[in-house]
Amino acid sequence: MRWITFSILLYVCAALQVTHFLTLSAHGSYPAIQYLPLLAIFYALFADEKSAPLAGFACGILYDLTSGGMIPFGTQAVPLALLTLLVVRIRMSIFRERVISQIVISFVALLFFALLVALLSWLLLGGGLWAAFGPMSANAVYSAFAAPLLFRLWMLLKGFLGFDPHRHRSR
Repeated sequence: MRWITFSILLYVCAALQVTHFLTLSAHGSYPAIQYLPLLAIFYALFADEKSAPLAGFACGILYDLTSGGMIPFGTQAVPLALLTLLVVRIRMSIFRERVISQIVISFVALLFFALLVALLSWLLLGGGLWAAFGPMSANAVYSAFAAPLLFRLWMLLKGFLGFDPHRHRSR
């Protein structure tokens, strides 16, 4: 994995995340594509299993930095790192190149991420659990259907990103 090109892709995804690119609502609130969690899921599915959790943690740190400071730092970094660890463990059991598999794994992973973020926010801030989980679950549905297109686009850059998704991986 090449970290410099990953950093550039991470910066582009953060810019898309902050600008709410391709948001369905007129004022840019919800539902929106979650570019940084999708990038973490992409790396968890296709990158080396040692570097995927680090990529997920980096996506989470940038997500925390760009979220506007409304929640404590690390509330998204830790769940994204855990999410990538989970996806790395189950990726050998699914057909990663299939569109339906990418939609399903993205949806389930984003719901798991939303649940973890909502639980951490509830424990740290004491707010309503549904207030944090509701909007993120709507984003999970929209993002899951955008995931195969983004994964295909990012797969075109696999030589620049420094990984080959079709080589044999050992456990």
